[in-house]
Amino acid sequence: MGQNRRLQLSITAKKLTNLHYAIVGKSNPFAIVTVRGDNPDNAPTVIGHTETVYNNLNPTFATNIILEGYRFGVPLYVEVGLFDFKSKLTGKTERDLSAQSSSMNVSVTGNVTDSDVLTGIKDGTFDHKVMGTALFEVGEVLGARGNVAAKDIQTGGAVYIHIERSTAEGDLGQMKFQLRAHKIYNKRTLGTSSPFFELFRRVERPTGASWTNIYRSNVCRGDLNPVWESASLDMETFSNGDMDRIIKIVVNDHRKGGKSKMIGAVEMSVRHFVEAIPDQPFEIVGKEGKVVGNLEITRADILKATARSTPGSTPAPQEQRRPSQANVPSMDIIPKQISFGKRPEFLDYISGGTAISLAVAIDFTASNGNPGQEGTPHYFHPEAPNAWNDYEKAIFAVGSILAKYDADQKFPVWGFGAKYDNVVRHCFQCGDDVEVEGVDGILEAYRGVFQTPLTMSYPTDFTEVIRTAGLYASHEQKTAEEEGKSSYTILLILTAGNVENVRETKMELNNASGSPLSVVIVGIGDADFSRMEFLDDHDPSDTGRDITKFVEFSDYKSYNALTEAVLDEIPDQLVDFFVEKGVRPSKAEVEEIENITPAAADDDERTLTYFG
Repeated sequence: MGQNRRLQLSITAKKLTNLHYAIVGKSNPFAIVTVRGDNPDNAPTVIGHTETVYNNLNPTFATNIILEGYRFGVPLYVEVGLFDFKSKLTGKTERDLSAQSSSMNVSVTGNVTDSDVLTGIKDGTFDHKVMGTALFEVGEVLGARGNVAAKDIQTGGAVYIHIERSTAEGDLGQMKFQLRAHKIYNKRTLGTSSPFFELFRRVERPTGASWTNIYRSNVCRGDLNPVWESASLDMETFSNGDMDRIIKIVVNDHRKGGKSKMIGAVEMSVRHFVEAIPDQPFEIVGKEGKVVGNLEITRADILKATARSTPGSTPAPQEQRRPSQANVPSMDIIPKQISFGKRPEFLDYISGGTAISLAVAIDFTASNGNPGQEGTPHYFHPEAPNAWNDYEKAIFAVGSILAKYDADQKFPVWGFGAKYDNVVRHCFQCGDDVEVEGVDGILEAYRGVFQTPLTMSYPTDFTEVIRTAGLYASHEQKTAEEEGKSSYTILLILTAGNVENVRETKMELNNASGSPLSVVIVGIGDADFSRMEFLDDHDPSDTGRDITKFVEFSDYKSYNALTEAVLDEIPDQLVDFFVEKGVRPSKAEVEEIENITPAAADDDERTLTYFG
């Protein structure tokens, strides 16, 4: 079944308009992210904010926003608001706040708290200047090359968002580590340096690689051989599950007033950090490539919580537990030679460039009744062209979701069950082109069939369209492989009748399961579809994987409910196919910002009254 997924959203802005209230200087932008759920008109809920980047009209924000609740098949709208931070609201000067920002050109929040940034949201007196807002649908961002989307904002400039999958909360445990250094270069003419270190995680963004600050150590005053305090970090924060992700350890000399000067840095992969051997130090390299000391990772254990309990016992409440009790939770150390060879997820493939292709097959059998008679599934109301029939509604609902993940927007549309020249056709092309463009093209191809000399006939037979879809899916995958990518096809069958050749249909589905294909079937109209239950009951004795889902259109009262039901099994089916074939996700694509044309700014009243 479809599951909620955690995502990490990062934000960049370009060419912002200077709204600074002082005579000199530039705006101090920060971003607030709200979620509106499955409808853009829902009331916004704040889910996070970035740090403030001072005097910068082209900020790349270091803070990633965690986004919960993404489900394939269900729209999810988020809005990014950009604001010019007004320091006087905090009772601090801009200079003081700016001094709290980190060195190494990475901006961090410092002592600017949530209450500082969000002042006034709850009581309607939010007083930071609005630079602009942009609404995004998460599926569209994930379906875009490099998982990047951009939109102009109302006062000028554009905001770019990048989305990547986040590991499940608590999934990877905690990293317990301790560092020490030897013979650090003294940065001071008078006195001795007071070193501390900062940990940065490398994040691939459309602006290029950037460094996100994830930890700052204590200061060891006047000590060129420091032993810093041990620390713990959630592995999701540390690596997001990627053992080959690059991290940077920056050693700084702490100065008065919160300022610091860089001494040197060490770069390594998370794997090298975890597997580091004490007494085998890494060289700390200064700005000019000079070795300025040695860094030793004395401890780097990945810990996972496990609950030990006596057989048959009931764990005591948290506050009653004592270290001596058998049921107290402990932290198990995962062996150093670790490999996060976890089963890939759907979003890993999408981020790596796997294309979702859509093929549509439409029932033109006599089970639909007379299309010229009002109340039948194919009826087009002549006086209300916008009053779609259920076929049109299903095409629009499912097609609009899947089209977001298809880069070329080209879809084959087939019909079945119609008689031409006294021959029943169980798979024929709808429209003038082998592939039509966009969801509008699918609708036009469907409507155009009724301009041809067809006769609705019998029986309801899916076998030929399933076979054709399997060949199409294999061809799409082969073409994608030639470019070092992959492709997966979803066949959407819309039908008003029951399959009569059950045995042959099951056999064809088993054959097609060897292709990168899923088959979703939507029952249209008020027929008794009880004979279609076999499509949802996968027999373990079948030779193929489960690739089929059947739903009745009339069971769902909204597009979102329909698409969630129709598509909820697709992510697992896609992963099952590629894992069985030994196809791992490609490395996440990175799209350069210069290649992205921002969409036009939102101009509705909702964005202009952001936070009142």
